This record gives sequence, C-alpha cells and structure tokens, in this order.
Amino acid sequence: MASWNKYNLGIYKLKIENRNHKVSKLKTGDTITTKSKLIPLYVHHGIIEIKDEEIFIVHLHPDKVNSSGGNLIKEPLKNWLNSGREIVSVESTNLDSKALKQLYLDLKEEKFDNINYNCEHFVNFAKGDYFISRQVIKYTTILLIGAFVYYLIRNKKI
Repeated sequence: MASWNKYNLGIYKLKIENRNHKVSKLKTGDTITTKSKLIPLYVHHGIIEIKDEEIFIVHLHPDKVNSSGGNLIKEPLKNWLNSGREIVSVESTNLDSKALKQLYLDLKEEKFDNINYNCEHFVNFAKGDYFISRQVIKYTTILLIGAFVYYLIRNKKI
C-alpha cells in the first residue's frame, strides 16, 4: 500500500512540475485550454495576459460577474489553476495587450451562455476564427443522434 501512495505522490508531483513548466513559457495572447472543473467531458478556454510580471487569464465564467455586469473575467492564473485545473493545451496567437484590452472593452457587458456564448466562442472570436464552439456542436450532434436512435427503437423501425 505504501508503494502505491508513493506512486500517486510521484505522478501528482510530475503533473505539478509539468504544469509549472507550461506556465513559465506562457506569453500574452496565448490561448490556454484546461479540463473543465464543472463538467468532466468539457474543456475550458481562456487567453493569457501578462502584466507587471503577473500572469492573468481572460475568460468567460458563468458564475462570476465583472463591474459591467457581464461574465468576461480577468483573474490571476495561479489562483485559477490552484483550484485543480489541468492544462490540456496552449496555442500561440498574434494577440497583444492592446488587442486584449480592446476586446475586453468591447465584450465586457456580454453574458455567458452555454450554447451561444461560452468560453470557446470567446477565444475563437478573439483569434479571428469562426464564432463557434466545437464542444457545443459535438455534444449537440451526439444528443441528436441519441434522440434519433431512441425514436427508431421506440417506433420499432430498427
């Protein structure tokens, strides 16, 4: 049993060291994807901004409200990651502090919506991509296929 605990502790330490290494390489404008804390199958997206040597994440959060009443939040990355989030990926973009500030000013009043305006919509929009959420498309497709199969089974079509 003791070796199992050592193994788990070693894996945990390796994950922390790996996360710290990824964080040390971040720069303003990088997009970061982490495992979602609320829904295990989802991921969460945000954009990094470094200001006065502190690293922040700019992201949409359904439970937090900014001073303008919207859900676009800028918070210290270390506080946000310390709640147990695991970094899945980091992607470089050409966004700079000026562009992030303008983006924040333009979108600070917008409210989070799981289907139409979530963290993935925000990051894709900021990168100049299509205003879509691939997660929403994926899970909606799965739901529709499931409903269709249920319909076929229920009506004895298959």
